[in-house]
Amino acid sequence: MQMMTFTGWGVPEKATDTSRLPKLWPFAHRVIGLTPEMARPCVDPATIRLPESRLSAASIRELGACVGVDHVAVDHGTRLLHCYGKSYRDLLRARLGQVERAPDAVVFPGTHAEVERLLAWAGAQGVRVIPFGGGTNIVGGVEASPTIAEPIVTVSLRRLNQMLALDEASGVATLGAGMLGPELEDALNRRGFTLGHFPDSFEFSTLGGWIATRSAGMQSDARGKIEDMVVGLTVATPSGTLVTRAVPRAAAGPDLKQLIVGSEGALGIITSATMRVARLRPREYRGFLFPTFEAGVGYARRIWELGLAPTTMRLSNAQETQFGMVLKPPSKGLSHLATRAAMAYLRRVRGYDLDQTCVMILGWELPADELARKRRAALRLLREFNGFDGGAGAGNAWYARKYDYPYLRDLVMGHGGMCDVTETAVLWKDVLPTYDRIHRGLREEVQAPDCAGYVGCHLSHMYAEGVCLYFTFGARQDERDPLGQYLRVKGRAMDLVLSSGAALSHHHSIGYEHLPWLGQHVGPLGLKAFRDLKRTFDPAGVCNPGRLVPEPDSLMTRRWPGRAAGTDSVPQP
Repeated sequence: MQMMTFTGWGVPEKATDTSRLPKLWPFAHRVIGLTPEMARPCVDPATIRLPESRLSAASIRELGACVGVDHVAVDHGTRLLHCYGKSYRDLLRARLGQVERAPDAVVFPGTHAEVERLLAWAGAQGVRVIPFGGGTNIVGGVEASPTIAEPIVTVSLRRLNQMLALDEASGVATLGAGMLGPELEDALNRRGFTLGHFPDSFEFSTLGGWIATRSAGMQSDARGKIEDMVVGLTVATPSGTLVTRAVPRAAAGPDLKQLIVGSEGALGIITSATMRVARLRPREYRGFLFPTFEAGVGYARRIWELGLAPTTMRLSNAQETQFGMVLKPPSKGLSHLATRAAMAYLRRVRGYDLDQTCVMILGWELPADELARKRRAALRLLREFNGFDGGAGAGNAWYARKYDYPYLRDLVMGHGGMCDVTETAVLWKDVLPTYDRIHRGLREEVQAPDCAGYVGCHLSHMYAEGVCLYFTFGARQDERDPLGQYLRVKGRAMDLVLSSGAALSHHHSIGYEHLPWLGQHVGPLGLKAFRDLKRTFDPAGVCNPGRLVPEPDSLMTRRWPGRAAGTDSVPQP
């Protein structure tokens, strides 16, 4: 089974080809001071030294009895690939060859019963286990803290990768938790269905990981986040197996499946899920332009008020719009002339300041008649906000490269840059003030005397009540203390998010990265509820230690100066 490279995102053959993007390096030099001559090689993963496994030969044989001897790995390469996720902090250390703690073994169970046996063995032996899907988590969700004294076994769910049942009449499918996005969609598409969940990590992430982190896909505007699609779950826990009934709704106390959704593997291991699926429908994407970010926000809110929500809606601020233009291969001939004419029209006739112009992507995947009706209404509404229809070409271009953006971070890091993201959710009334506050604060952190730094943002995952704000920030890396630089900028971002009354995370989850702010978000009683749930499902603390329930000796208490993991106090910006 193919896994992502250890020192970057995805697979090497899909790395960003800068030869096709002549505007990219001038843009990178202007905003964060990078040039192609600043390339920095990263360490050869084969040369990275790992700590010796803490498991005895007898323990490894016992693991083999749980999952099969061919499905236990203690080799260097497998252990290394399961050390980290794909956060900036993870990749910074990976590129430098810094590994403080590696799993002592990686196992690949193929059935629910094997997962049950594994958890029973771990509980009896005092071993901790970390569930692992595709390894795409960007908030420290799969890393083992070096302060954990017990052996660590990482449990890859990749063999649980089959569609178990499809109920076409009810529109639900039961799927293995280890199915990668492309595997899952291929299995459903062959029967004329789709789950319709397409996060940025789609090519390399799994169903179980989506559920465990409350993931959001690009089509969430119409289909909801992953928690809205879950109909039933099967979960192996150290206290036994939890099976929730696959029914549309139930009035039987608090919803147990929603206790598992977002639990980040801290309560048990999801082995399969019954999910709401839909028939494949015609698809159309278009690109709109607005004179300002505020105008685009107004259009987005209005389209929801009118009941015309598309399947996908994504509004970029001016900086992200400019970056998106840089990523387009240069137009030629008539296409080039048409682009120049359109820009001149917007500037002279419509009064656009092209430095403030914002792009919006709208997508519909609906029955043909409903798609046509919503498209017509969306186009009519443009006039109210001085919007401009850029046509299907712009929408299709975005759709074609929608999974390529994570590779750009590798390019930035490989040339001495720092780049990361933070996301949140707010009510509509708070969108613009929260955006302004976070955007301004991040600009203060990333700017340098010779370059302004980069702070892009887009609205996505929209709801009747509000929306997700997704920020990307970049700067030249501080060579003296790159980790300290990241912690300072990320810490400022999270302080701004929480002090604005926004969500700690909309869809990236908590992991280690957001743990210091968890108490501020859920409050003391919320933290106590998490601890009580942990004691019920996992009394010995076997599963994914340090997630959701902060541990006093967590490494993160030392990584974030002045912030103890899970405390209620958050410094004000």
